[in-house]
Amino acid sequence: MQHILVCLDFSELSKQVIPFAVTLARGFGAKITVLHVLEKPHSNSHTPMDFFEWEIQKNEAEHYLNTIKSKISYSGVLVATETIEGNPAEQINFWINKHNVDLTVLCSHGTNGQTQWPLASTAQKLIAGTSSAILLIPAKSLGTHDNNGHNATVFFKRLLVPLDGSSYAESVLPFAINIASYQQSDVVLAHVIPESGITHIEPLNSEGLALEQHIIDYNLDIASHYLSKIESRLKSTADISVKTSLINNQGVSHELNKIVYDQGVDLVIMSAHGNSNHQEQYCGKVALDFLEHCQIPVMLLRGKIAQGKISAKPTNTLLDSEPRLPAQAVL
Repeated sequence: MQHILVCLDFSELSKQVIPFAVTLARGFGAKITVLHVLEKPHSNSHTPMDFFEWEIQKNEAEHYLNTIKSKISYSGVLVATETIEGNPAEQINFWINKHNVDLTVLCSHGTNGQTQWPLASTAQKLIAGTSSAILLIPAKSLGTHDNNGHNATVFFKRLLVPLDGSSYAESVLPFAINIASYQQSDVVLAHVIPESGITHIEPLNSEGLALEQHIIDYNLDIASHYLSKIESRLKSTADISVKTSLINNQGVSHELNKIVYDQGVDLVIMSAHGNSNHQEQYCGKVALDFLEHCQIPVMLLRGKIAQGKISAKPTNTLLDSEPRLPAQAVL
């Protein structure tokens, strides 16, 4: 992870994502680009912006970004700024593809503040339509984070990594190891046991009940063995604390959020795709549902990233550990 993009408007909500980006940039030895998009007036979106108005807004934006840049620089992170014009989601996505961004950091809400919707329009579009990994910071989680100091940073005491048995889900593990090693975080590996699949149109007879219980026991045994293997592998790779959590399927998003709340998780690291592996979509339905309801930061890694960029070791990496790529899925 060598290039981190931080998307800011002039709101306090967006600015409070900076400590998260700085923490990860220091850990991975990455550079940061702070990006601001100058939007055209909605009433005049099809005509070019007035030159003098553009210059005034551009100067204001550059002054704002330079102030942010000077604070980040005190943390010892290489940082650059960029001001572009147009529709935020479209221009950010174009910039990401053009400049080989590994991780995009943004807040769930910005200038318009928190609304009844879980995600603002720009955040929703970027999650659903860009190839970059995303670190989404929910606006509700920002109250306790101080971004005014020169060396502002955050500390993740406990990380949650959801695993469904797929190699796509497991490909995020090197990032979890790196962050946990850097910050001495605990890692929680969670697996949601699938439903039995028994039809309940009518009350189950004794044969149906026995079959359902057999499937439940089988799934529990397989899942326990699976998590134990992953736990052993992580502990042999790095000196980190690893715990496992098996939960019954009452809705994957609901169950994962319950773990977040019950176990005091600070950061979730997950793949955008799992067993369903709909690579034609940038984000699977389970991941999107979880993002919309989670109240803590979530790092969402793309399948495309897992197959390509993750396989290259970043400079100054915290820990030399190879990911388990989808094409090499062998336990």
